[in-house]
Amino acid sequence: MRTGLEQIIDGCVLSEDINGKSKEPLMKKETVMDEEKLEVLRAFMVKEIEVEPYLISGEPFKPGYKIKKKNEADGRIEMETTDISIQFKKQTEQFERMFNSWQSGVSIDIPKVREIVLPLIDLFKDQPKELLNIPNYYTGKDYIAQHCLAVSLMSSYIANQLNFPSGEINQIALAGALSDCGMSKIQPSVLLKRLALTDKEFAEIKQHSIQGYKMIKDIAVIKEGVKVGVLQHHERMDGSGYPLGVKGDQLHPYGKIVALADTFMAMICPRPYRNGLSPFKVFEEIKHDSFGKFDLTAVNVLSKMLARILNGSHVKLSDGTIGEVIFTDSQKPVRPIIRLESNQILQLEKRIDLYIVETLL
Repeated sequence: MRTGLEQIIDGCVLSEDINGKSKEPLMKKETVMDEEKLEVLRAFMVKEIEVEPYLISGEPFKPGYKIKKKNEADGRIEMETTDISIQFKKQTEQFERMFNSWQSGVSIDIPKVREIVLPLIDLFKDQPKELLNIPNYYTGKDYIAQHCLAVSLMSSYIANQLNFPSGEINQIALAGALSDCGMSKIQPSVLLKRLALTDKEFAEIKQHSIQGYKMIKDIAVIKEGVKVGVLQHHERMDGSGYPLGVKGDQLHPYGKIVALADTFMAMICPRPYRNGLSPFKVFEEIKHDSFGKFDLTAVNVLSKMLARILNGSHVKLSDGTIGEVIFTDSQKPVRPIIRLESNQILQLEKRIDLYIVETLL
């Protein structure tokens, strides 16, 4: 996996040669990294390298974390968070302050939104597993800010996988980040309510897409697709969404992407009144229970992402058992074949009473 040099730690193993200007590679595949070798790479202005997903010790290596210390009692390596979770929380705090200013009537500052969103896009780029870690960054407060950034990140990932140009990817990320800006015009008593909403309150919440569109419709520096994406992020392909009930080709590509990202991230992330749901279970619900509601090309991106994450991973099932994924079917990515700790082979496709809760380090 490609990893920034600043996240490499002692014990990382190169998975590809690092080539310089000479015929011989600067460093060869299977080289074990240490501080001395990192200094050499810095001297040659190397920014990123390909490394194995495990350390020479056999411990898993996860970008965004660094080794803190080794537990002498059991030999387990403990980790402390670095770049990704800290940066997400930092940007969330900035977004929350900005959202509060919108509630007070301040206009949306697009350059400021970009300053918050784009560094996160770069940080999460090509790291789909980190997208599934976002629920772990939620703090129990600032939900709307956290959700807006989560939707932005997932939207940009989907757009990237669909080969949108980089400029459009950034615009789609902005659409995701601004998707709930209209919530700033909803009464705080409704917005912060922890109990079930009344029909009247829910009708008010459903106006946030229109409110958001009104807030950004006259901003010249963002594309029309961003504005329409904000308006349409609760519309559905079959016309069952809101606020206008448009469908199919009436939906803008940006709106289709943000709609899926919004639903997926809302379900896997914790809310004030419930825990987050398994992303693998959520995908099944989206694919089967919501069939025809979301753009199929965007759903296929989610499918491939989850298959990529699961392939070769150790997983925990809903009954608490643990196993290793040994085969994934592209048609049913979240129903793989698993070798359990007991060495029993489980075909999850045949056990609809079970599902994957999470992947394990």
